[in-house]
Amino acid sequence: MYPLVSLSDKVFTMKKLNILLVLTLFFVSACSDEDKDNNNDNNDPPNHQDYHYQSVGTSAEDMTTDESFKTIIVDLVHVEGHAPSQEALNTTEQFLSETLDKPGGISFSISTIPSPGKESYSSSDIRDIEDDYRTLKNEGDQLAIFAFYADQHYTSNESVLGIAYLNTSIALFSSQIESNSGGLNQPSKSLLEATVLNHEFGHLLGLVNNGTPMQTDHQDEANGHHCDNEDCLMYWSVETSDALGNLIGNDNPPPLGEECTADLQAY
Repeated sequence: MYPLVSLSDKVFTMKKLNILLVLTLFFVSACSDEDKDNNNDNNDPPNHQDYHYQSVGTSAEDMTTDESFKTIIVDLVHVEGHAPSQEALNTTEQFLSETLDKPGGISFSISTIPSPGKESYSSSDIRDIEDDYRTLKNEGDQLAIFAFYADQHYTSNESVLGIAYLNTSIALFSSQIESNSGGLNQPSKSLLEATVLNHEFGHLLGLVNNGTPMQTDHQDEANGHHCDNEDCLMYWSVETSDALGNLIGNDNPPPLGEECTADLQAY
């Protein structure tokens, strides 16, 4: 989900914490109504001319093609006790490798920080964390992405699982992913985490119609920048049993639909 078209917070949400409906609501609430509202929390910092302080979707072509960057490194910073799942990282690395033209490959640089001691995180808080702890930016033909794993929930909505808030920046609310995975009728932590990661990377790639032009009209405008293909990773479903099929019985996150794939392949 992202609450504005420029400098947006793309937020992956779950409207309820009902165990039976976790998977349904995971896709239903992938991005809340804040997608379509302006967010005054995201004012440009003084160094807004820096490459990494642009709107979500701005770097879609740089991420997708090898014209400017031949490799991607993810600068992943997590709060102590909330380390990423290696299985999830492997899944997302494979997703990116298959989706993007990066002959130099995709890699992760992982570091741990102590808890900032917050009860929740606003998007402004997360940007402060990035300013304090981001160590990697673009260098040569290497494109750097920042990912923060938070130890508390999102201030705007406790059911939020992840946000994409700048052109090369995402955050996952690891505590929320952990509390809604691994139990009875819940997805595994690695599957839920990988799905959130993939979805937020999809927003960094300018999907849907937010930096990457559509080849066919497939935007679900009622739900912001999401795909109207119910089988697509970027789909925001309604609260029906159909959404359960997106993860139940699967070992991997849903793939991008052919419409979103065609958009990226047009570069």
